[in-house]
Amino acid sequence: MHAAATRQAALDLIATGLNDCAVARRLGVPRTTVRDWRRRPPRRSPGLLCARCWRPARPCRFTPADYAELLGLYLGDGRISQFARTQRLRLSLDARYPGVIADAEALLRRCFPHNRVMRVLADRDHTIVLAVYSQHLACLFPQHGTGKKHDRRVALEPWQDEVVASAPWAFLRGCIRSDGCVFVNRTGRYEYLSYDFRNLSADILDLFERTCVLVGLRPRRYARRIRLYRRSDVAALSEYVGGKA
Repeated sequence: MHAAATRQAALDLIATGLNDCAVARRLGVPRTTVRDWRRRPPRRSPGLLCARCWRPARPCRFTPADYAELLGLYLGDGRISQFARTQRLRLSLDARYPGVIADAEALLRRCFPHNRVMRVLADRDHTIVLAVYSQHLACLFPQHGTGKKHDRRVALEPWQDEVVASAPWAFLRGCIRSDGCVFVNRTGRYEYLSYDFRNLSADILDLFERTCVLVGLRPRRYARRIRLYRRSDVAALSEYVGGKA
């Protein structure tokens, strides 16, 4: 898989009269790849090709905030399954929070306007599963892999880091709404609102912690959770992330 800029640079060099070998040497790509690009130049219709694998795709619409929030939901409660001709993204959400489910469903409909979004009851009606099919889900979420997330390395690609950095609160909202909670912490006669994020993956905890620090929060890290309870942090999270009820 090569970046769009690399493919366009190859086509520009081909247009100057260079042969496939010369273009391949200049760009550091296989000669056969240059040959394929020469024979099948990319279609110019916007939204008809996947920007990562260059195969035909239905148009998706991602603002930085929408993608960052969906990424947070996927890292927490999401799973991608591979089928013969397509892939399926499933978000398993707690049925006790209909507002979170409605917002997540609306988010999927915004991001995949040409794909059907399904809602299914599961786990004896304790879980609502939102599902959408697309051939390019693994392109959108390259963290997909075999097995459970906490059994493999989870790291963002540079372009994902840029999106999260541009919409950090949306990413935190997705994380909290999937694997987090908001609760009243009672200590003796004192009680105060707190945020808690739990995940078995140390890598995902690292991503959440790093994003908290990016927006000026002071998270407290434990073995499998991160807690935020300082008054200023809770006030910021209440304003930009909100609760789950």
